[in-house]
Amino acid sequence: MSFARSSFTELPAVLLSQLNPFQLEQLKRYAELLKEANALVNLISRKDIQHVWEHHILPSLLFLGWWRFPRGEVVLDIGTGGGLPGIPLAVAHPDTFFLLIDGTRKKVEVVQKIVRELGLSERVEVRWKRAEELNEKFRFIVGRAVAPLPRFLSWAVRTYLSGGVVYYYTGSDYGSLPQGWQGNFYAFADLVPDDSYLTGKGILRLTR
Repeated sequence: MSFARSSFTELPAVLLSQLNPFQLEQLKRYAELLKEANALVNLISRKDIQHVWEHHILPSLLFLGWWRFPRGEVVLDIGTGGGLPGIPLAVAHPDTFFLLIDGTRKKVEVVQKIVRELGLSERVEVRWKRAEELNEKFRFIVGRAVAPLPRFLSWAVRTYLSGGVVYYYTGSDYGSLPQGWQGNFYAFADLVPDDSYLTGKGILRLTR
């Protein structure tokens, strides 16, 4: 399977049963809004924005190949940037709440507008905050290539609820785990074996 072009009809088999037509339309609109906003605020590398589907939205959704968040839970997305992976995951989980945080005010203001445009405001909150400024604790935390793993986990641990899970989108060369953490790496290539861009990338599932 090739993702040389952004396509909303070509989905990996693992996602075909996970998303309905309405959700696909939301994701398509999200991609359009990201492209429009990126011309004003650097949410995604401008060299990569034309590949927003295959390099950003699709990898965010591959989470669904292994897990789903429980209904009624609140998921924290640390360093959401342009809303990744939080917005695609929120679209795919209509009964789950998401808190997206980022330390860059301009990005947060843009993502707040995108969330409103997509009709997700009742379930998705976007805050101009750093993880160390939050008082809440969360059972589920996600992040996508925000920082080197030790630094990301130093933020995540401040909001981590004992018994919870952190899902970090990263490369297979993430290095050793900081003391106290246990983790397993789930490779995207196991779900989409013939996509060269996804080779070496995946999700690290962490507990402590």
